[in-house]
Amino acid sequence: MRILLLGADGFIGSEIAVSLLQAGHGVRGPCRDLRRASYRLPGVEFHRIDLRTMQNAGDWLPLVADMDAVINVSGVLQSGFRDDVSAVQDRAVTALATAAKRAGVGHFVQVSAAGAERNCGNEFMASKARADAALGIAGIAHTILRPGLVIGRNCYGGTELLRMVGAFPMLRAQPTGCGRIQCVAMADLVEAVAVVLAEPPDTRAVFDLVERDGHELSEIIDGHRDWLGLPPPRWELRLPFGALRPLGWFADRLGALGWRSPLRSNALEALARGVAGDASQAAGLLGREPLAMKQAFAALGPSGKADRWHARLAAVFPFALATLVLLWLVSGVIGLARLDAARTLLEDGGIGTDLARGLVAAGSLADIAIGLAIAFRPFLRLGLKAGIALAFTYAGASLFARPDLWLDPLAPMIKILPVLALSWACLAMAEER
Repeated sequence: MRILLLGADGFIGSEIAVSLLQAGHGVRGPCRDLRRASYRLPGVEFHRIDLRTMQNAGDWLPLVADMDAVINVSGVLQSGFRDDVSAVQDRAVTALATAAKRAGVGHFVQVSAAGAERNCGNEFMASKARADAALGIAGIAHTILRPGLVIGRNCYGGTELLRMVGAFPMLRAQPTGCGRIQCVAMADLVEAVAVVLAEPPDTRAVFDLVERDGHELSEIIDGHRDWLGLPPPRWELRLPFGALRPLGWFADRLGALGWRSPLRSNALEALARGVAGDASQAAGLLGREPLAMKQAFAALGPSGKADRWHARLAAVFPFALATLVLLWLVSGVIGLARLDAARTLLEDGGIGTDLARGLVAAGSLADIAIGLAIAFRPFLRLGLKAGIALAFTYAGASLFARPDLWLDPLAPMIKILPVLALSWACLAMAEER
């Protein structure tokens, strides 16, 4: 079959893409970052497309013209500088359904979410529900799969948050005041898509994909910790879930700078209200009981060093970036505020007054620009690389103009080395998926 797969380079979509390719299907997928997606999944025919711009059926017709089926696994947790939940999860899918019907596509598989309702008060869930309803209006044969909290080798959004909390050293967090959550194994979700493609219903079908029993949030956190193979915690922290709402508010504000924090309010609200569905629907589709949470973790196989690194560094990464942003901004502001004092340091190394003043001003402005670039997510990698280059420049220039600073008791130049190391580490952690 020829299949258009939205979200092919994402958390769930990449697993489905691999399964489809292994089964011999041809897969086409829109993506924002063509180079990165093509490197990760070279078997997929990727096209550089931003779903926020695909708001009319005519935009989709060239992509669906020769497709046998469409699978939508795209998703945006919350609106921000780079994201628009309604545009991606509602309007783009509605336009695609209309285009797929016109093009004669045989079946549309929509991966929605358990508990998605139009009037639930959650932007993510409500937009999913509107897209689900739009498929029926378009008149295309379709299947809606409504997974619970997905347990997979990789993680994103709420799952990433739970794994990060589960990896806290020596501390077991016990959030209270949350609804019960039913999970689904990534393997079951991928198998469900394969089953639907093999035997598509004639008109409309809806299946909840959830395990039989729900869990307290603390149980799921413990499940991640156990799978990671981390030692038992020494202390327990009972935390009312409402205490996290200020963090959610702050994470939402960071969304204006392009950051997709797992602490955003939509993720926290979804966890707080719980995730529930009808496990008998999953059993009917799969022909067996869906995997329970512990079985889902067991199906992943043993965790590796990379899994533990990611879980631990997910919490370290924002603090490391905040440190670099503060360092570069403060360095630049102090340089401008004390320009004459900084100029004197260069004059003592034999540089003329006017040139010294210009170099200090230019360096200070560059410091500020780098700090702002690191704070703004789309320019993060550029900012980190510029910071590394400028740190090397400062180190090299000091050897020429003021080599004595390397032997100064306060070691101002030696401190460049940990800045370089931290910048390099953040650059290595800068991938989002």
